Amino acid sequence: MKNAYLNFLKSDLLRNTSILISGTAIAQLVPILLQPVLRRYFSPETFGAYSVYLSLLGILIVISSLRYEIAIILPEKDNEAAAVFFLSVIFNLCFNFLLFLVILLWESEILSFLNLPEKFSIYLYLTPLGTFLFSLYQSINYWLIRKKGFFAISLNKFIRRGFEGGAQLAFKFAKISNGLIYGDLIGHVANICSGIFQGMKSGLSFSLFSPRKMFYVLNKYSEYPKYNLAPAFMDACRFLLPAILINKFFSTAGTGFFDLSKLLLSIPLALVATSLSNVLLQRITEKDKSQISIRKDLLFVLFFVAIIIIAEIGIIMFFGEALFSLFFGSNWEFSGTISKTLVWAFTFNFLTSSFSSIFISLNKIKLFSIWQVFYFLSILFLFFFHYLSILSFLRVYVLIEVICSSVISILIVKIVIDYERKILNNTFQVGRG
Repeated sequence: MKNAYLNFLKSDLLRNTSILISGTAIAQLVPILLQPVLRRYFSPETFGAYSVYLSLLGILIVISSLRYEIAIILPEKDNEAAAVFFLSVIFNLCFNFLLFLVILLWESEILSFLNLPEKFSIYLYLTPLGTFLFSLYQSINYWLIRKKGFFAISLNKFIRRGFEGGAQLAFKFAKISNGLIYGDLIGHVANICSGIFQGMKSGLSFSLFSPRKMFYVLNKYSEYPKYNLAPAFMDACRFLLPAILINKFFSTAGTGFFDLSKLLLSIPLALVATSLSNVLLQRITEKDKSQISIRKDLLFVLFFVAIIIIAEIGIIMFFGEALFSLFFGSNWEFSGTISKTLVWAFTFNFLTSSFSSIFISLNKIKLFSIWQVFYFLSILFLFFFHYLSILSFLRVYVLIEVICSSVISILIVKIVIDYERKILNNTFQVGRG
C-alpha cells in the first residue's frame, strides 16, 4: 500500500490534474472575485442578456467546426493532426460567416423568439465573432492536450480570464453599458494570441498546412460530424437551453438571477471537471493503446469529486440566500433561493462531466451520442411547463437533470467494467501462453 501511494504521488495523472486544476482555479478567481463589483453596477437584466449571449455561444461552438477539433489528439503523426486542426479552423470560419448573414437578414425575428429587448441587439450581432474566437481556441486547446501541454492550457486560461475581467471592470468604471460582452471578446482575443504562441512552441506551424492531407483527414475522421455533431449539439442545448427558455418564458431579469446561481454552482464544473476530463482523455487514451487498467485512476477521481459534491450541497442548503446577499447585494437574494433547488442538478452534472471523456478515450462515441439524444429530448419537455412559476419550472428542470445523470452514470460504470474484464482476460491469456 505504501508503494502504491508513493507511485500515485509521482504519477502523471496527479501531476497533470494538479497543474490543470490549480491553473484553472487561479484563472477563475479573477471573474469570480470581480462579480460582487460587477453585479452591483450591471443590472440583472443586463446579466440576463449576457447569459443568453453566452448560452448561444456555448451551443454554436459545438457545431462550428463540425466536431473535427476533438479528433486532433488521435493521429499518431503531427502532420496529420495539424491537417485536422486546419480543417476545423476552415469549417469554423465558414460557419460563422453564414451565421452573421442569417442574423443580418432575420434580426427582428430572432430577437422576438428569444424575448430579448431591442437594446441588446448588439449581443446578437457579436455572437458570430464570439463563436469563431471561442471555437478557434478549442482547436488550439486540443492540440495542446495532444502535446501534454497542460501548463500551457492553464496559463492560457489565466490570460483569458485576466484580460476579460480587467476589461469588464474598466468598462464598468467607464459606464459603458455593453462592457460585459466587450470584455468577453477581449478575453477571447488574448486567449487566442497566447494559444497560438503556445501551439507554435509545441510544433504547430502553418508549414504543416496541406490541402491534400486535409481531404484525407476529412474522410478518415468523418465519423465525428456523422455520429457526434448532432448529439453534441443536443448535449450543449440541454445544458445551455434552460437560460434561453427562462428568458423566453419569464424575463431577462429572471435569466440574470438564474445566471448568477448557475455561475456559483458551476464553480466545481469550471475549476475541476473540465480539467479532470482533459487529463483523463489523454491518460485513458494512452492506457487503452497499451491495454493497461484504468481502475485506480478512476477511483482517485471519484473520491476527489465526491468530497467536492458533499461540500457544495452543504454550503448552499444551509447558507444559500445569506451568501448571495452578502457578496452580491440584497438585489440578488433570489439567486440564493433558486440555488437550493438547482444545486442538485449541478452537482450531478459535475460528477458525470468529470468522467465524460471516457466515451471518447475508449471509442464509445456512438453510445455517448445515443445518451445525448435522450438527454436533449428530455430537456425539450421544459417547453410544456412554461405556464408554471419560475421556481416550479426549475424543479422540473432539476428532476430531468438527475434522471439523465443517473442514466449516463450507469453507462460509464458498464463501459469501465467491460474494459477491465477485457484487460484481465488478455492478461490471463498472455500468462497461459
